[in-house]
Amino acid sequence: MRLKFAFLLLTFCVLMLSCTDKKPVSQAQGTSIEQKESTPVKRVDSVEVAKQKPLTYKILVPTAYRYCNPDTLINKNWVELYKDGKDYYVGKARYSIKIISDECGDGSAPKLSGKRNTILFVNQLPIRLGKVQAANIEISDTSYLVPGTTYSFTFLGKRYKLEAKAQGEDVFINYALLLNGERFFREVEAGGACFNFLFAGDLDGDSKLDLVLSAPTDYENLRIFMFLSSCAPPGLQIGKAAEIVDDFSC
Repeated sequence: MRLKFAFLLLTFCVLMLSCTDKKPVSQAQGTSIEQKESTPVKRVDSVEVAKQKPLTYKILVPTAYRYCNPDTLINKNWVELYKDGKDYYVGKARYSIKIISDECGDGSAPKLSGKRNTILFVNQLPIRLGKVQAANIEISDTSYLVPGTTYSFTFLGKRYKLEAKAQGEDVFINYALLLNGERFFREVEAGGACFNFLFAGDLDGDSKLDLVLSAPTDYENLRIFMFLSSCAPPGLQIGKAAEIVDDFSC
């Protein structure tokens, strides 16, 4: 069973989903992330939309990896979402990678570290660098989305209600997250792991709510999701834009 799980992790280590109905947004005043084969843009609802293939996102978080190799993924063109005091910012990625011991794995593992209070590394984001708008919700390491709980908050004048629902106690069945009654995430089975917020605010520059969530399927599993409004399917508020999965079990 562990060999099968390890194979799946190796295969789907970095799951990247493309936005089907949105295009990457170019950035201004020397703060843009380098794009290849870019084409002229036109103004659409105050957002510059590049006329090229849909953007494919990659994400990483500061941690040690066993199956993913961050050194082959991240580079100087990536950006990072980080927190400074109570505010959130997007800036050029500042990071380091070193090899550490891994007693439960092959003996060593690459560890990706941020030089700030980094929440997320992203290959590119369609938003200007600098301060980003965040929802008025207190987020911490204990902001768990325990089934049966509800978070109410506002963002840019709009009220939101995030609900977590599931059956079971030691093992959650049909774990679902709903945003204003709309289900945007579902896990058939989660082994009692605690899901939690990492960020709620605007990451794609359209003044609509985006979310970054930690949603491990068990206590020794790493799984981070980035949901963007610009990647939402027709008629929905947000859609999954990227996912990173790894494992640190013994």
